[in-house]
Amino acid sequence: MRNLHSFYEVLKTTIEVIFFAVLLMGITNILINPVFGVDDVVKNGYVLNFIRVIYRTAQFMVINFPFLMLIRLSARRGGSGTSLVAAIAGYAAYLISTMMFASQSMPSGAFSSILGISYATGGTDSVMRYPIQTGLIGAMIVAFITLGSFNRSRNRNEYGFFSFVSKESTVTLRTILFSSLAGFGIALVWPHVLAGIQKIVSFITADTTNPINLALYGITDRFLGTLNLGTLIRQPFWYGVNGGSWVNLAGSPVTGDAVIWTSQLSANALTGIAGRFFTPYYVLNIFAVPGMIWGMFSLSTDAMDRRKKRVFCVLATIASLVSGTLLPLELMLLLLCPLLYCFHLAYTGVLYAVLHTMHVYLGYQTAETLTLSALPGTLPEFLTYLRYPSLQPTLIRICIVGVISTVIYFLAVRICFRYLALDLFNTGDKERAVNATLAAFGGTENIKMIQSNLSQLTINVYDPEKINLSKLRKLGSIRVFETRAGYTLCFGASSTMIRKGINEVMRKAIRNVE
Repeated sequence: MRNLHSFYEVLKTTIEVIFFAVLLMGITNILINPVFGVDDVVKNGYVLNFIRVIYRTAQFMVINFPFLMLIRLSARRGGSGTSLVAAIAGYAAYLISTMMFASQSMPSGAFSSILGISYATGGTDSVMRYPIQTGLIGAMIVAFITLGSFNRSRNRNEYGFFSFVSKESTVTLRTILFSSLAGFGIALVWPHVLAGIQKIVSFITADTTNPINLALYGITDRFLGTLNLGTLIRQPFWYGVNGGSWVNLAGSPVTGDAVIWTSQLSANALTGIAGRFFTPYYVLNIFAVPGMIWGMFSLSTDAMDRRKKRVFCVLATIASLVSGTLLPLELMLLLLCPLLYCFHLAYTGVLYAVLHTMHVYLGYQTAETLTLSALPGTLPEFLTYLRYPSLQPTLIRICIVGVISTVIYFLAVRICFRYLALDLFNTGDKERAVNATLAAFGGTENIKMIQSNLSQLTINVYDPEKINLSKLRKLGSIRVFETRAGYTLCFGASSTMIRKGINEVMRKAIRNVE
C-alpha cells in the first residue's frame, strides 16, 4: 500500500492532466459531432479547425496516457533530465523490439501505431508492422528499468573499463538495452496473454443473452480500459461479429453493437436488442461517478479545503456528464484505494447484468470505430434520445437505476475511507498507526486541531519542537510538509481513519481528565 500511495503522489498531477484532456475532448466532441447538431452553428473555418486541434490533442493524450505516466515517473528523481531522455529512448526501443519480434498470427487489435512507430517489411509482399499495444504494462516496465538504471549509475566506478562513457550516457544506453530485451520477452509472452483474453471473449460470445456473461464483459472492459488495453475487448463487441449482426433495410449485413444501434436508429427500426454493451455507461457517467465525486468531497473536514475543492468537484461532475471521467477516476482509485476500485469493477458487472435482466438497452451512436477514445454514455447523447417515444420507458428506467447507483456510490466511498481503508482484517494496524502518529506529535496534549481529506492528514500543534520528524518518516507517510494549517502527512486512503482514531483517543483523554 505504501508503494501504491507513493505512485499516487507522483502521478497525481498526470491523472489531473488526463482528466482535463477527457473534459476537453468531451466539450469539443459536442461542438463537432454531427450527432448533437451543434456543428452547424459554428460556420467559421478557423474556429472549427481550432476546435479540432483541441479535440485531437486531447485525444492524443488520452490514447497515450501510459506514455505520460512513464515521463512523470522517470523524471521524479529530482527532475532529472537524464532519466527523462533515457525513458523516452527506452520506450522507443521497447516498442520497436515488440514490433520486430511479435508473432504476426496475433489479431490486428493487438497492434497499434504507438507514437507513429511503424515498419514496412519491403519486397513484393511488403506489409506494415506495428508495435504491440501493451498499454500501461509496457510503460511501467520501461519506467522501472529507467529508474533502476539511474540508481545504479550513481554507484558506478569512475575507473572501470568503460570509464570514458559518462554516467548520463550510461543510464540511456543501459535503459535502451534492457528495454529492448523486455520488448523481446513481451513479444514472446503476449500471445499467451491474448489467448487468455480471447477465451473470455469466446465465453461471453457463446451467450450474450446471459446476464452472467454480460457482467463478465463489464468487469473485463473496465479493467482492460484502465490498462489502456480496452481495444482487445471492445473491438470484437462494439464493431465486430461478436456484438451481433443485423440486416438493414437495404439487405446488407451490419455487425457490432455500436454499428447496429447507429444503423437501426437512423432507420427508425430499433429491435430492442442492440445497445446492451453500452447501457451501463449512462448510469456510471451521469449518476454513479458524480455520486463518488461528491462522496470524496464529503470526506474533507477542513472548511478551507472544502472551499477549494468545491469548484473542482463541480467541474469534475460536469466532465462526467459531458464526456465521462471513468479513466482518470479508475486510475486514481487503483493507486489510492484498490478496495474501492474492486468495488467499482464489481458494481459495473452488476449493472450489466441487472440492466440486461430489465431489458433496458441504450446504445452508442457513432460513425467512427474508436475504442480507446470513444465517449459513450454521456448526458448530451442521453438527451438526444428524448425525441424518440419508443425509448421513453428505457430512459426512465435508466434514471431510476442511476439515482440508486448515486446513493450506493456515495455511501461506498464514505464507508470505504472511514472504516475499510486501513486494517481491513483487524490486525491492529489502525491502533499502531494512531499511537505512532500521536507519539511523533508529542501526545494528545500537543495537538491543537486535526483535519483530513481524501489522501492527507493535517495536524496543527501547540509546540512544534515536540514533533519528532524521524518518527514521522517511519509512519508510512509518503511526504510530510508544513502549511499554514499545520503539518500535512500524505497517508493516502488511510488518512480519514487515522484522523478518526486520533479524535477518539483525544476524546477519551478529555473524559479521563474530567
